Amino acid sequence: MDITQGGLDPAEFADSAARAVAACAGLHAAGIAARLAEDGLLGMLAPEDVGGLGLDLRFALPVLQAAGAGDLAFPLLETMLLARHLAPVAPAVAEAIAGGSARGTIAWAGTARADLTGTVGRAPMAEGTDWVLVRTPDGAALVAGGDVTATAMISLDETAAEHRVALSGANPACRLDAAAWEALAEEALPLRAAAMVGASETCLALAVEHVTNRRQFGKPLVANQAMRHLLARQKLALEGMRGALTRATARPGDAVARRAAFLAAATHAPLIAEGAIQAHGGMGFTWEVPVHRHLRRIRALEAQGEAPRLREALAATLIDAN
Repeated sequence: MDITQGGLDPAEFADSAARAVAACAGLHAAGIAARLAEDGLLGMLAPEDVGGLGLDLRFALPVLQAAGAGDLAFPLLETMLLARHLAPVAPAVAEAIAGGSARGTIAWAGTARADLTGTVGRAPMAEGTDWVLVRTPDGAALVAGGDVTATAMISLDETAAEHRVALSGANPACRLDAAAWEALAEEALPLRAAAMVGASETCLALAVEHVTNRRQFGKPLVANQAMRHLLARQKLALEGMRGALTRATARPGDAVARRAAFLAAATHAPLIAEGAIQAHGGMGFTWEVPVHRHLRRIRALEAQGEAPRLREALAATLIDAN
């Protein structure tokens, strides 16, 4: 199967994305946006007429994987999707987001009323952002960050905080119809899976490094057969996540494959991160060891994608098919 587009291979973006994510360490949100835009990562899915690269979803996966591996404190998934889906209805906004001069996010939980009043939630890093996309009864609406009130939620993820967004009759810059919102939400699923794969890769690598170098009673921890079995199960789960993601990208029109990829990641990624914490012992719960930060991000992504609801819906679909 040919996975290239215009002579480009999605895998070619992996190393450059990892370098860009590493370069963002210590930068504030605006600085991260400028740095990622410089490498063309924010607009890689956006059409060329708004300054994007016009690539399909497969090319974003290694980028989100790098972001997950590096625990990037930036709503990259939301930024990519906004630059892509706002292009037909608000090209100037899409161009600004793709170019890094404006920042945006998406509230994944809740639905605002038709008159854009009410409260929605799970909007990553909404405080101080320029634009927020909120779900409405007939699709979604884009509102200026200055027209809403963002309040930090009690969230596991302290690196990229989630916010509750209160609206009181804001004037929308544009609207997406129900089909456009559904397409955006569906595209978010494999992107979340990719971020969770990246986080899981880092957790497993840290666990292997620790148990290989840490010695107790004159031998490395990895000499313990139970520890080797734990790591082997984690590696097997990681390969299963990768396989589900590969299957989803090979079937771009298959909603079941997309949802299965996300649910595979939502099922196995927490177990890999929790296993890595266990491998580190008491150290795994300290701020000096980043494993629990990845677990926090994984759980946030799982919640933003409404994993329990999707799991029930997918099960019903498969049962009905039989």
